[in-house]
Amino acid sequence: MSGPAELAIAAGIVADAGLKATGLVALGWAGTMCLRHRSAAQRHAVWVAVFAAMPLLPFAAWAAGPERALDAPWIVGAWALGVVAASVPLVVGLWRLGRLRAGAAPDPSLAGVWHSDAIRSPITWGVRRSVVLLPSVAVGWSNTARAAALAHERAHIARHDWLVHVATWGVCAVFWFNPLVWWARRALSREAEHAADDVVLASGVRPSDYAALLLSLGRPSHPPAGLGAASSAVGDRVRAVLDVRARSGRRWPAGAIVLALSLCLSAALGGWSVWSTPEAALTCHPGPSP
Repeated sequence: MSGPAELAIAAGIVADAGLKATGLVALGWAGTMCLRHRSAAQRHAVWVAVFAAMPLLPFAAWAAGPERALDAPWIVGAWALGVVAASVPLVVGLWRLGRLRAGAAPDPSLAGVWHSDAIRSPITWGVRRSVVLLPSVAVGWSNTARAAALAHERAHIARHDWLVHVATWGVCAVFWFNPLVWWARRALSREAEHAADDVVLASGVRPSDYAALLLSLGRPSHPPAGLGAASSAVGDRVRAVLDVRARSGRRWPAGAIVLALSLCLSAALGGWSVWSTPEAALTCHPGPSP
């Protein structure tokens, strides 16, 4: 063994957990395919369940002990650098959200709603004191468009989507080297937007009016740390808004089932040895005396 035993074990944990995360992503994809004709809220819950179980994989690899070790200590350093690099956009985005909030003007009639010249589409963020930020041009929107935009952002708040948004980014930072984990995060974010759109339509807004609003917002201009009405592919959302499909806000039946399956799969994957390193290989033995 060329490096310290601790580094070899840590390298094995990183590689083992990163590889097996693919299995959880596959479970999430299969679950959403089974629910493709159901509501976006249920598909979103499936991805939330998958990401909730994913952090268990490193612990499962750690519990396996020295047999998961890899004689590649450089993996630990590369992984740590990748975690830092993957976290930078989130940290910078949070800082930019703070700057946006500091430069925004409060809405005189709506608590927690602010206006800013620096954005082109509505965004929201925060957990205990959520902020809804509208572009300054929103004062000229029709009452219907303004109500629809606020309904979308408040749906994110009610569903705690921003907390999920930040938490899944953290999971992606840990598994930064697995592109399927990032793909799953984009799928989760897309379903979150569709689910919030469904809440807007359930409030009585006509699909054609809401589709026109989405098209007018265009591409997002806000930091990636925030959630916004234009933060997903506009074309996909317009098609979903105009489509006749299930729009139920019920999400936990599907999410609970997939969470249980994800936990079982994590345990099964944790016990599966992709490779096995004898513990004796981690011990340095003195050579023969001259």
